[in-house]
Amino acid sequence: MKWPHTVVRSLREQLLPTISDVADHAGVSPATVSRVIQGAKNVRPATRAKVERAIQELGYVPSAVAQSLRSKRTRSLALVVSDITNPFWTTIARGVEDGAQRHDYSVLLCNTDEDLAKQLRYLDFLISQQVDGVIIAPYNSDAEHLDKLRRRNIPTVIIDRRIDGWDVDSVSGDSVAGARALVQHLIGLGHERIAIITGPVSTSTAEDRILGYNMALAEAGLPIDQRLIQRGEFRHTSGEELTYRLLDEDLAPTAIFAANNAIAMGVIDAAAKRNLRIPQDIALVAFDDVPSASRLFPFLTVVAQPVYEIGVHATQLLLSRLDSEVSLQPRHVVLPSRLIVRHSCGIGLEKNGSCPLSVPIPGNSLGQSTLVKPLTDEERRDLARWLNGVTARLPDRPDRLAKYGKSDVNRLLKALRYQEPDRVPHLDLWVESKQVYEYVLEREVEYGVASAKIGGQPITPEDHVDFALRLGMDAIGCNFEWRPQHAELYDLEPPPSLTDQISHLERYLRAAQGSGLGVIAHVSSFFDCALRAADVQDVRARLNEDQSLLEQLMDMLLEHQARVMRVVCDRFAEDLALIVIEDHIAGPAGPVLPLDRLAPILEPRMERLIAPVREHGKELMLHTTGCVAEALPLIHDMGFDAVHPLQPECNDTLALKERWSGRLAFGGAISTSLLAQGSRDQIEAEVRDLCIRVAPGGGYVLGASGPVGREIPPANYVAMVRAVHRYGRYGSLGQET
Repeated sequence: MKWPHTVVRSLREQLLPTISDVADHAGVSPATVSRVIQGAKNVRPATRAKVERAIQELGYVPSAVAQSLRSKRTRSLALVVSDITNPFWTTIARGVEDGAQRHDYSVLLCNTDEDLAKQLRYLDFLISQQVDGVIIAPYNSDAEHLDKLRRRNIPTVIIDRRIDGWDVDSVSGDSVAGARALVQHLIGLGHERIAIITGPVSTSTAEDRILGYNMALAEAGLPIDQRLIQRGEFRHTSGEELTYRLLDEDLAPTAIFAANNAIAMGVIDAAAKRNLRIPQDIALVAFDDVPSASRLFPFLTVVAQPVYEIGVHATQLLLSRLDSEVSLQPRHVVLPSRLIVRHSCGIGLEKNGSCPLSVPIPGNSLGQSTLVKPLTDEERRDLARWLNGVTARLPDRPDRLAKYGKSDVNRLLKALRYQEPDRVPHLDLWVESKQVYEYVLEREVEYGVASAKIGGQPITPEDHVDFALRLGMDAIGCNFEWRPQHAELYDLEPPPSLTDQISHLERYLRAAQGSGLGVIAHVSSFFDCALRAADVQDVRARLNEDQSLLEQLMDMLLEHQARVMRVVCDRFAEDLALIVIEDHIAGPAGPVLPLDRLAPILEPRMERLIAPVREHGKELMLHTTGCVAEALPLIHDMGFDAVHPLQPECNDTLALKERWSGRLAFGGAISTSLLAQGSRDQIEAEVRDLCIRVAPGGGYVLGASGPVGREIPPANYVAMVRAVHRYGRYGSLGQET
């Protein structure tokens, strides 16, 4: 029996609760329910809780169509890629989806097959679907082919490639630097006849990889033979066909550089069909890894891009633009790649005359990766000279921060390197007092904002920067925290969204740009966070009971924070002053564990966490409280350059500085008890004494010994800062200036 349409509609209306049902259940108006659903601020907390409880009890689901009409958003993004069968693009897609899902966006995936007509049809479809934004790897570099997006002002991010004629957000790896590194590696193994098989001339990545190839040959004084440069498509079939061409034309290459992993697979098939062994008869390297294959049989030497992170950064750029209330300048993110040396380049042949292949491959030297940084400005300037007048457009580089003004990050860096700048630097990483902020800024601040859930700071990045500049502070911290509370091992509170954290850091850098103020990435670690999450009161006793369980919890925290560190360093290293890792490993009496028990827990994990910091050559500071003297050898051996903040109640600041001069710098040493309870004259005298005794020779940064909370009178905090400026001038330390 077929039910009449009117009956079906009536039954449906009876079964599904409406906004009026929720209003009646909560005892409020439908308009109030609507404001709660939309997240409006003008709803009393008690009323909001009542409405949310009614929604939950009735199982009410707001209409997505109605919401999109009100907000003019469809909560959908599009990802347009060239070949979804390539693991490179599927990995990017995962990064995009993860970032979008965390913000309740759906992703439409479109595959163009490097076909312009198909790309244009997809753009028409996406426009008809009213997607909120598009992430695209365009068919070629001609912006005219994306004019449908530009004319409709659809927020767009270009990935992996670049376009001419439209300055828009973009994310890519540095193809020039990566290609150069691969060819330099082959030249180092003795190869001089190196061929390259790349994609179409219309694709910027194809030409960039040729540019890096040419650059490496020119730097080595080797001739560039245009016959060894083969252009085709980024496909398996192209790699196979062009390899046959190289062999049939008797060009005698001893090595082939495949410009992507699909081409590399074609080269391998062609070599096998011609009975050529790799690497015994011909060496092979490639751009982009094959993750699934490399885990099972690590054979191919590659330059691997941070593929997942390209997707994450692209999503972050797009969402931050969608959420911004102002027009943002175009941002160009260029990420470093990694040279991973395995067997296919022939390095095993160079070592012992043979290439024994087995599963697993023996030895620890193969498969090691080396960071390949994007080209420096100097290298970019030298490019034309290396290539004897050959011109080519290089990928855009992001603007770097200017360094001038009263706040001076260089002052801080000089002191950490045991040099004497113009005055003693000032650094406080935890100012928590609303009263202190408002006293310095002379206006009300929005306190306890949503951004506090991301980075822990109670005010906006813009207010924080303004606060630091008014004080002449030399750097401030942007926090990357994950501190789950009272957690079960497999039921951890989820970490903050990575895209939110990146956007938060962007806001800091944008606000500080041109001011001279440094921005520090302040990253929570794994040791004390795990202990707090497990609600450990007696560390030694708890470790005796279930050390394995606690270490599993540490590893779960480490896994996420190591990825955060990699993402932050690879994109923002040049813009950041230094990196601070917060892990409280000491108490008032010394290390929380005997060093012989603490070191095996800390060292291998910390090595993994700080690896990106060392690769990018950034200074590294450990933020820990307690009596640190006994732990300093361990801290130094783990690779830290400085310790902050020293608490004078349990540390002899001068003795530690003298003992560790040239090896570890220190910060802090102004007691928060003194700041809370002392007079301004006492605070000023303490600052003056530290400037005279501890500051000479650099290696010291002045600041509070702990969080600046509401118990500290704002005038006392400002007195400390003014005293640094008054008595901290090198050449006249301790003398009023």
